[in-house]
Amino acid sequence: MKIPNTWRKKALLIVDIQESFIIDRNKYIIPKIEKIINNIDYDLIISSITYNKKNTQWDKQIWWAEMQGVREYIIPELSEILKNKNHIKVEKLTRSIFKADTDILNILKQNKIEEIHIVWYETNDCVMASCFDSIDLEFYTFVIEEACETRTTASNHSKAIDILNYLNLTNNSNFVWKEKTDFIKL
Repeated sequence: MKIPNTWRKKALLIVDIQESFIIDRNKYIIPKIEKIINNIDYDLIISSITYNKKNTQWDKQIWWAEMQGVREYIIPELSEILKNKNHIKVEKLTRSIFKADTDILNILKQNKIEEIHIVWYETNDCVMASCFDSIDLEFYTFVIEEACETRTTASNHSKAIDILNYLNLTNNSNFVWKEKTDFIKL
């Protein structure tokens, strides 16, 4: 993994950090996220959990009732690591972490954050929505490809990464930089 190492103040967004998204095929990213948290000096880490309610648009149109009323907490592997970090937990009923129950934009601005790194689940859904909101809100934004996954199909992950990579929104995009950017290799 190569992680952008810029002079900007940066935050890590861990989208939907709950056990219900973990299946055998995607467990491999947990140690990668641990490695990122343990080796990159983020100014702020924000993690979200998602749940659903009856009669929301998700319930009506997407029929996603699996998480109705279920508020899981952070998976144990990461919970312990995050205790000693500048970490904020939020809950959301939507795709984007920026539409959580907490004013994340205000928190990021108060902390003078300029750059966002995004990891976890679902690459083709909540990660992508959070990424698009992040860049629309004027943050340098990087989805860390090797630390994102889906619980659906591997092709959903790779299709999302292809789109994000094309838009220069991943750590492995072929950037044309106006300023020099180094990378930390993990």
